[in-house]
Amino acid sequence: MDSRLNEADVVGRVQDLLLDTQDVQDFLDELVRYSAERLSGPRGRIYCGITLLRHRSAATVASSSERAQAVDELQYQFGDGPCLRSCREGVLVHVPDFALDTEFPDYNDTVLKSGIRSVLAVPFDLPGADARAGLNLYSEKPDVFDTAAVESAISYVRQASKGLRLAVLLAQRNDNAANLRRAMESRTIIDTAVGIIIAQNRCSQEDAINLIKSASSTRNLKLRDVAAAIVESAAGGPVTTHFE
Repeated sequence: MDSRLNEADVVGRVQDLLLDTQDVQDFLDELVRYSAERLSGPRGRIYCGITLLRHRSAATVASSSERAQAVDELQYQFGDGPCLRSCREGVLVHVPDFALDTEFPDYNDTVLKSGIRSVLAVPFDLPGADARAGLNLYSEKPDVFDTAAVESAISYVRQASKGLRLAVLLAQRNDNAANLRRAMESRTIIDTAVGIIIAQNRCSQEDAINLIKSASSTRNLKLRDVAAAIVESAAGGPVTTHFE
């Protein structure tokens, strides 16, 4: 692991990744591959994964290899592990040798069988409390992450955090926009269904809404689904809404 990471190089490369990739997932995939390449060194290959914790649910959103992905997911099965703890508590977690560690006994046995001997999990600095993330670094050798390597990893994550913060904000903004679009589409379909019921039954708007709510409760369906069925029946086929 290179203990002399050039901050300008890392920041510049992360900025290039943000500009060159098509979406957040592409950026994360490229970032983790770059991380593995940058943090590997003479003592061997480093496997990297990024754990994202949102709404109490953890997942590996990017990994440098299938092996890194598999090792990350092992600890999700146990509900605890170095990377999960790093994300949850926002602290650095270092296990120099899984063969000697007593902090995560169940997880350790499984990881050792996969050939991994050491791990370093470093939390990213993200805004707010909705999302937490960490960079997970694995090695097949024990005691790979010495003092210089730990300092190098901390420095690297600090430099890369700006890019990841922007990626997370973009993802959250996209989620909010998608949720708003779905809400607008649902509102349009429900309003259309209400209009159809009013025309067919010569009732008030309130009565029409109550009919849809009653059908929703009786059939155990969402209001939108009941409304869509009414509109499709009247239109003679599926109906779509369009919001840019």
